Amino acid sequence: MENTVQFRLAPEHPIPACYNDSWAVMKWVASHANNGPGPEPWLNDHAKFDQVFLAGDSAGANIAHNMVVRASVDGLGVGFNLVGMVLIHPFFGNNEIDKLWMFICPETSGSDDPRLNPAAHPSLLSKLGCNKVLICTAGKDHLRERGWTYYEALRKSGWGGLVEIMETEGEEHVFHLFNPTSDKAGTLMNKFIFQVVAMRSSNSEIARVFFPFFRVYKDGRVQRFRPIQKVPPSDDPRTGVKSKDVVISQEPAVSARIFIPEISDPTHKLPLVVYFHGGGFTINSAFSPMYDNYLKSMVSEANIVAVSVEYRLALEHSIPACYDDSWAALQWVASHAHGRGPETWLNDHADFKRLFLAGDSAGGNICHNMAVRVGSTGLPGVKLVAMVLIHPFFGGTDDDKMWMYLFPESSGRNDPKLKPATGDLARLPCERVLVFVAENDFLRGVGRAYYEELKKSGWKGTVEIVESEKEGHVYHLMDPTCVNAADMMKLLVTFINQGDLHFLGHSSTRSRM
Repeated sequence: MENTVQFRLAPEHPIPACYNDSWAVMKWVASHANNGPGPEPWLNDHAKFDQVFLAGDSAGANIAHNMVVRASVDGLGVGFNLVGMVLIHPFFGNNEIDKLWMFICPETSGSDDPRLNPAAHPSLLSKLGCNKVLICTAGKDHLRERGWTYYEALRKSGWGGLVEIMETEGEEHVFHLFNPTSDKAGTLMNKFIFQVVAMRSSNSEIARVFFPFFRVYKDGRVQRFRPIQKVPPSDDPRTGVKSKDVVISQEPAVSARIFIPEISDPTHKLPLVVYFHGGGFTINSAFSPMYDNYLKSMVSEANIVAVSVEYRLALEHSIPACYDDSWAALQWVASHAHGRGPETWLNDHADFKRLFLAGDSAGGNICHNMAVRVGSTGLPGVKLVAMVLIHPFFGGTDDDKMWMYLFPESSGRNDPKLKPATGDLARLPCERVLVFVAENDFLRGVGRAYYEELKKSGWKGTVEIVESEKEGHVYHLMDPTCVNAADMMKLLVTFINQGDLHFLGHSSTRSRM
C-alpha cells in the first residue's frame, strides 16, 4: 500500500516547511498503527505498519532520509516499524544547487547542515532508524556523486543495517519519470519492487555482500545488483562502423565482437585493438549497449580494427576463467597473423605488427595479465606495440576481498594477478603503456601506483599517465559525450596512431582534463 505526501513548496513556504509537513503526515499515518483506529479506513484495513518503507526521488529522497532520521529521534509510536528506505537520485546538495537550497532555507547552518549534507554527520547516519537502504543513481545525473557519497558515508558510519546501490547507465536525473515506458525505467521499477520484497526478508539469509556488484545467499543463490544487458551487432550508418559476433570456443564458451571502420582502401592494414571490458569480473558484457557504443566510437575515431572479448564472468565461473578465456581470445586473434585465420575481417584488414591491448577497471587488470603472458610465452606472428589501462583495478583497495572470494585458488593479496610483480612489469613485451586515472575514482591510487612501479621496475619502455580532474570511475562510459570523455578519446586516438603524447605539451603525467 502506498501513500504520497503533498508538502508545501518553497519559495512561498521556506524550508523547513516541507520537512514539517512531511513529519505531520508521518504522524498521521502512524496514528493508524497498533489497531488505531485512525481516520482513514483504507489504512486501518489494509496497511501493515510493521513493514513501513519510505521512498522519494531527488528532493523527495532528501525528505525521506530526514524523516527516517527524525523517526529515530522522536519515534512514531508502538506498532509502527520503519523497515527500509529507497532513495532515487537523491538530492543532498551539489555545487551551485547547494546555494539554492540555502537560499530557500534561511535558517540553515550552511553547506554542512545535516539536512543537506548527511555524509558530513556520520554519528547521525549511524543511528538511522531503519534496517535497509536502497540508493538508485543514474550515470549522467548531476547528482550522481552525491548519491554515491551518501552510500559510502552510510557504509562507514557504523550503522548496523544493509545499504545497497544500483546505477542506471547512460541516463539523466529522474529519467524514469520523463520516460516511464522505457526499458530502463521498467528495469528500475522491477529492481525497486524486488528490493522492497527483499527488504522484508531476514538478513540471516545473506552470506556475503560485495557492493555494488553482488550478494550471495546462504542457500547458494546469487543476486547481481546490476542487470547484464546485451544488444546484437549492427552497422552504424552514421560512422560506417560495422560489427559482428564470433565464437572463439564452444567449451568453454568464449566469444567476441569484432568492429571495423568504413574501409576506403582495402589494401591498407589498420591497427588492431583487443579490448577487455570491466565490471568487477562479475557484471557487464562486451555485448552491452555501453561497450558496443564505446568501441564503435573508438573504431570510428581512431580508424582501427577492434576485438572486444566476451569472457566468462565470475560467480558462475570462478577466476581464473576470465584470464583463461582472454588468453584463448588472444591466441585466436593471433591465428590470423598470416592471413589464414577463420575470420576474413581480421585476415583482410588487421595489421598484426600494430597490436594494442586495452581495458577498463577489471578489464585493465586482465589487459596487464595478458601482456605478462605474451611476455612469458609469446604470441607468434604478432607484435604487441602498446597497452592502455583505463581506471585499472589492482590490489590495494577494499575490493581485494571480493577478488580473493572470486578466486579461491589465489595466493592472497600478493598474488601477481592482483598486485603486479616487479619482475612481470620489467618483462612487459610492449614498448609503450598509457594509464588513465580519475581524480574522484576509488581506484586512482592503485592506478598511480602501477605507473610508479612500472617506471621503477627496469622496464625499457615508455609509460605515461593522464588524470581527469573531478571525475569518477569509468565516467567516460557513463557520460561519453562530456568534455572530459571527449578529451580522453582524443588522447587515446593520438596514442594509437601517433605514438606518445609528449607533443601535446606534457611530460610523463598530465592532469589537465
